[in-house]
Amino acid sequence: MRDIGIAIVGHGVASSLHAKALKDVKGAKLIAIVGRDLERAKELAKEYDAIALSLEEALKRDDIDAFIIATPTGTHLEYVEKIAPYKKHLLVEKPLESNLERTDKLIDICEREGIILGAVFQHRFDDASLQIKEYIDRNLLGKPILGSVYVKWYRGQEYYDGRPWRKNIDQAGGGALALQASHSIDLLLWFFGKPKSVLAFLKTSLHKHIEVEDTAVVSIEFENDALGSIEASTAVYPGFPERLELHFEKGSAVIEGGNLVYLKTTDPNLPIIETGRAGATGAIDPKAVDIKPITIMLQDFIDSIRDKRRPMIDGKEGRKVVEILDAIRRSFLERKIITF
Repeated sequence: MRDIGIAIVGHGVASSLHAKALKDVKGAKLIAIVGRDLERAKELAKEYDAIALSLEEALKRDDIDAFIIATPTGTHLEYVEKIAPYKKHLLVEKPLESNLERTDKLIDICEREGIILGAVFQHRFDDASLQIKEYIDRNLLGKPILGSVYVKWYRGQEYYDGRPWRKNIDQAGGGALALQASHSIDLLLWFFGKPKSVLAFLKTSLHKHIEVEDTAVVSIEFENDALGSIEASTAVYPGFPERLELHFEKGSAVIEGGNLVYLKTTDPNLPIIETGRAGATGAIDPKAVDIKPITIMLQDFIDSIRDKRRPMIDGKEGRKVVEILDAIRRSFLERKIITF
């Protein structure tokens, strides 16, 4: 059986991370980098022994079975509309789209065309995340009490000026919450379940001429009566590792920079993987990312194509983050608690 042929749409940081991770994915082959700027696409393609193609050229090739969409958030639907009718499977970067309406259209198109849709939330495959989720599913930690997300990063003005789409709410879908904190928000929802209501405060505290928030504080009530909070920023110098504090009836855990740095439970015999200091984090450098969980996520996506099943993180899972981001923005704009 031949390798599953992959084309990556986009030639930015996310595209290079996917290209690098694909080298260690069994049964997959990177065929092409697709980009509107073919010169930039050629540079990335050369680095990973692929070719640069326009989207129209890539769609005509029988050896390309799936596309990874790693373009600005607000363009994802446009690419899905063009690619899905060719029955090519899709893995879409986070967030799936810039708002819930466009996300639902994206998901509906993939379901209508009968193609596999995966969402990029690779931190579910971190060792720390998998261990905590296993303990939750086995009810070893008891009911959730309080979960807190802290993503206090720093980005200079050039981060927004160099990629103007990041300034625009329609193209980016949000600022620090959507582009920086969405991975941690996804984990909080994965661990604690469906939110019941949110109350949000958003500000542009530091950066100039941007439509999106660079600082946010959000309070969450979950359906299981747990409470949660999110503090996210790109205005906190010099930038600190992202951190999740998770408190349950029978214990507490802290994940920092993707590593489990604290876990204590009422059961002294509960096995605990070795804890460590914060790992790779984008607190200061957007390129500081651990490739291992991306590789595992891509392997699951490739295996889902072969096995004709949904990937572990499918479109409906990816939708959950967009849903809460939409509710957060509504809460800020309408100055009230938003219920789901």
